[in-house]
Amino acid sequence: NRQVGEQPLKMKESILITLDRTYLKEKFVEYNQLYFNNSLPKVPIFSIVNTPHLAGQYCVRWGKKNGVLQIIRHEIQIDENILWTEEKLRSVLVHEMIHYYVEIKKKKPKRDGDFQHWGLFWVMKTKLNWKYNLHIKNRATESQFRGRLQCKLQFKSTP
Repeated sequence: NRQVGEQPLKMKESILITLDRTYLKEKFVEYNQLYFNNSLPKVPIFSIVNTPHLAGQYCVRWGKKNGVLQIIRHEIQIDENILWTEEKLRSVLVHEMIHYYVEIKKKKPKRDGDFQHWGLFWVMKTKLNWKYNLHIKNRATESQFRGRLQCKLQFKSTP
């Protein structure tokens, strides 16, 4: 825990990483322990998708179980077209994990699509950014994730 006036931990920018579902699950387990005290109940489904305007997205699927409408699936989608580094992935994945945390902490789950960036989300984001120097944002800026598909293809073809 950081004390008032203490400098935040410095995070180094790492080399590019290749995404796959196994790696994302491992990071989820690691971050759940580090930042959420293992309070997220289970590893969600991970999808690596082509989302031109989103770095990541938290989704739920609703269905009836024993006649009761409830969430039957949690999913985190991560964009495949970003040149991912450890720091970028940590910021985006923890952002989506906060949405997951907010959803399971609701007193009464409801189908309101309330995955906004205020209330408990804002409190968690601010706390984690301050305590761990994570740089979690409400929305990824274009400059933050410059170098999408075009650069990725150039990078792959460079000897």
